[in-house]
Amino acid sequence: MMRQRQLALQTICGSLGDPSNYTSTVTPFLHIKQEIQIPQVSSLTSSPDSSPSPAAAAVAAAAGGLLTTQSAGGGAGGGGGGGGGGGGAGQHQLIAPSSQQNLAAGNHLHNLNPGLDSKLWPANSTTPSPKAFNFGEQSAQPHGPPPASAPSTAPLKTSPLIRDFVQTVDDREWQASLFGLLQNQTYNQCEVDLFELMCKVLDQNLFSQVDWARNSVFFKDLKVDDQMKLLQHSWSDMLVLDHLHQRLHNNLPDETTLHNGQKFDLLCLGLLGVPSLADLFNDLSSKLQELKFDLSDYICMKFLMLLNHDVRGLVNKKHVQEGHEQVQQALLDYTLTCYPSIPDKFNKLLAVLPEIHVVASRGEDHLYQKHCNGGAPTQTLLMEMLHAKRK
Repeated sequence: MMRQRQLALQTICGSLGDPSNYTSTVTPFLHIKQEIQIPQVSSLTSSPDSSPSPAAAAVAAAAGGLLTTQSAGGGAGGGGGGGGGGGGAGQHQLIAPSSQQNLAAGNHLHNLNPGLDSKLWPANSTTPSPKAFNFGEQSAQPHGPPPASAPSTAPLKTSPLIRDFVQTVDDREWQASLFGLLQNQTYNQCEVDLFELMCKVLDQNLFSQVDWARNSVFFKDLKVDDQMKLLQHSWSDMLVLDHLHQRLHNNLPDETTLHNGQKFDLLCLGLLGVPSLADLFNDLSSKLQELKFDLSDYICMKFLMLLNHDVRGLVNKKHVQEGHEQVQQALLDYTLTCYPSIPDKFNKLLAVLPEIHVVASRGEDHLYQKHCNGGAPTQTLLMEMLHAKRK
């Protein structure tokens, strides 16, 4: 495995410049933090110090020809922000006994290409079952507004495109992955650094966003470089949207109690660590609730965020723009057909997107400053994404 990583490193260094910039990406795989650890060491959700570089991920994916291959487990598993990965049982001693039996064995992409490091652009087939977390045992009660009411629309009123989009959403998996990670991280721990834990959750979410996106319509047909550019410019917006959706439709609470008794701020997680944005976030929630924001609206808005043809440097800008326009048209038709009583719902939904971007951008700036001041984990996909926008 280390030889595979060294070969990938040499490939990156040869194509991207000074090797000294990349030598540090090999050694972190040998060290797993003891303060906060993820039991699935070989999965998507490895510790921040062992997350692969996006550049390495791109090289490995291109070599394996995997970005245009749909995984049976990837589409639904990563849907609403998606679940993190599982696997790697037996490599870590701080695994809750209740979660050991839920770790999946094997890796779908590794089976397709045994020579490929399973940490690079993996499919979501190793995601733990949602049954690994018992929602009835949540220690915190929902503090957000009640779920937005949506009319029961017949399937014939929804376009095939939107029906396909909705099939990629797995809200139960999203919450199971989130709460499973939080509980595993604090099992047998007296106290953990809550900011570091938040960064670890964000890192897992990023891997899930990548997995969901690369198996989705329009996006999966793009080259790796275009895919990375689109994700670099949309991941934080999609994360904020995911949390709005989870609060409005699935009663995601403001906070939860961890195994060790510490309180973890779920609202602050959706704000990327900036609690002062809570009022703006709640205003957005109220606006969406007034518009009877539903699952179809949510997934269409998420695709509009992802398929942003204004991102600089896109090679296949035409394909991205065509996909964006098709999603816009599908959303327009849906709102006119299913919500005739809400005037101009389509344009009002689009008007929310820039407001979400404000929250996401301020959250990114906060995380980047923490990173520059040495207060955030390094060598993670999260930090790679933050740096990518500032190059």
